[in-house]
Amino acid sequence: MSLKIEPLTRFHDRKRFTCSDDEVDLFLREKVLRDQDLDLSRTSVLVNTDVEPARILGYYTLVILQVPQDQIPDDRPKIKRGIPVVLLGQLGIDIEHQGKGYGDRMLANAQNRICQISEVVGVRAMVLDARTERLVEWYASYGFVRIPGSKRMVKPIETMRSEFL
Repeated sequence: MSLKIEPLTRFHDRKRFTCSDDEVDLFLREKVLRDQDLDLSRTSVLVNTDVEPARILGYYTLVILQVPQDQIPDDRPKIKRGIPVVLLGQLGIDIEHQGKGYGDRMLANAQNRICQISEVVGVRAMVLDARTERLVEWYASYGFVRIPGSKRMVKPIETMRSEFL
């Protein structure tokens, strides 16, 4: 099996994908290409290039965002303007392929990509909004810190760089 993470294009079969989260499925089917065309986000997909190279096994979407500094735990020095971060807008693995470590692979790829981006553009952290408590626990196992009172989670760029660069 030859797995590859590549940029989403119109070649990829978005209709067949289902991860059991309607919002994640709907975004891929109906919104992702429009958002890419408008330069609002970029989506990467996991495919098997040997068998059904158009079939999406998993995907993630990245978006540039600014957040108040208090949303990045222990960030120093104090800065009074918006802090540049990259939002993991979506991450989903097709239900037929869950439990195979593909989510781990996609999250690692997204973090590595953010580290690369941070070499060219200022980025202080990666942020995400976990949908469930189970996902909060999963992301926490990868070093993401929960912002109290929400399911928003953050991982500072320094932490990612120590892991990926």
